[in-house]
Amino acid sequence: MTDFRRKGCGEACLTRSCWKRWAGFLHDELLTAMCLTAVAPAVKFIFPWAMPGRVPSFVGVVEHLLSKEGCQGESQREWKSRLRPYWYKASEKDNSMRRDFIAFTALVFALGFASEGLAQSATSAFISKSSGIDVKALLAKAKSGNPEAQFQLGLAYHHGRGVNKSEYEAMRWYLIAANSGYADAQNNLAYLFENGRDGLKDLNGAVKWYERAAIYGSATAQFNLGRIYLYGIGVQQSNNEALRWLQKSADADCSRAVAALAVMYAAGKGVPQDLQQALKLAKKAAKQHSPEGEAVLGILYVEGLAVRKNLAEGAKRLKKAAEEGSPSGQYSLALLYAKGEGVEKNWQEAIRLFRLAAEQQVPNAQAALGQIYEFGQGAPADLKEATVWYRQAADHGDTDSAERLGRIFLMTQAGERNVSEAVKYLTLAADKGNANAQFNLAGIYASGTGVKCDLAKAYQLFMLAGRTLDVSKQLNEISSRLQREGPASPLPRLQQ
Repeated sequence: MTDFRRKGCGEACLTRSCWKRWAGFLHDELLTAMCLTAVAPAVKFIFPWAMPGRVPSFVGVVEHLLSKEGCQGESQREWKSRLRPYWYKASEKDNSMRRDFIAFTALVFALGFASEGLAQSATSAFISKSSGIDVKALLAKAKSGNPEAQFQLGLAYHHGRGVNKSEYEAMRWYLIAANSGYADAQNNLAYLFENGRDGLKDLNGAVKWYERAAIYGSATAQFNLGRIYLYGIGVQQSNNEALRWLQKSADADCSRAVAALAVMYAAGKGVPQDLQQALKLAKKAAKQHSPEGEAVLGILYVEGLAVRKNLAEGAKRLKKAAEEGSPSGQYSLALLYAKGEGVEKNWQEAIRLFRLAAEQQVPNAQAALGQIYEFGQGAPADLKEATVWYRQAADHGDTDSAERLGRIFLMTQAGERNVSEAVKYLTLAADKGNANAQFNLAGIYASGTGVKCDLAKAYQLFMLAGRTLDVSKQLNEISSRLQREGPASPLPRLQQ
């Protein structure tokens, strides 16, 4: 799939899969174990805004927790006694899987314009090709009220061409030009509002200026507006509005919009699924020299969708896309190298490509690196490095990474135990329905580990986790404790 969220009109990437999945590409021998794991969904249809499904992993936490002294000065024996009833007891099979298994779920459209991050900014031949800019003359024109010169000066500061790079100065000149109705300046102003430094970010401002630029006819802004409606970034998510603006952008020959539409038709997102139309649009985008168009075509060939399956051709297309900077191409090609499909298996190359995609804010790639370093697949195990990548993926909304990160913060191998950070990330994942996070967070509140003991909250979390996991023992234990302590209100019953 393709995630237009970070890259906007120029650097969307692929992350979504609709109806088929790549599973088990990292460790074939463990695919069966993954599929048989009761906690893991058998098959998930992952859309561009979704993160890849992986085998839930909360098992074994208790061993790490109970191997050290507890919080708040408790003895090891006292802490063990309080925690034991509430933590899932890992089986040997579970522990083996945790040590040896990486479960990315790369589906068809392994990255559907894969990240939220940067929207596409408009540029010009002047700023992109000129190395010697007469800033003094440009500044004089800008001060005289020339909107184009104001825009060009904004670009110079934005990209550090002929002046010291400064997003603040870029925004100042973009705003002056934008107020004169200069559409490209309006788009770039919105770009900085969406993706600039913390002091510049303002999603409401981004939406406002994208809309103005789109109405003025900027194909780039039309793409960016379609992208934010598709993913609900600062607006109410709307497939209809996304399709409307992406189609306008594509009609104006924005190649990124054409590639985005190809993914939507392939995935059946907002439109009836139409693989032939997806293939047609992907070819059109590729002819327009769109790296994302090449990436979509590569995945179509790899999966055999609307074309005869051809791994070699798919790998060739993905290599071209990756070399041209497509995050989707980089991520998808990394999966092929990890699996050894269409290319010779090569973990070093897979990790290099995962890193390139991760550095472009692709959550799937960040999560993949987290798992690589957590489990030591293709690289030495390094929990500190795993934490870095899991944190980035979690901050982009990957609930599985948030759950894993919360678990790591409860261990000591990655440094000092940090219960507050563990609670933060487990809560993030639990609020989005991650059963493992709900279970572990319930255990923390039930045992009062680093937090105030809250049996009612623990009971509610175990109830939520019980939709997927067997929590009858934990619920019975908490019910007994609450009855002894006199609960203020009746407890809800677990829905079967």
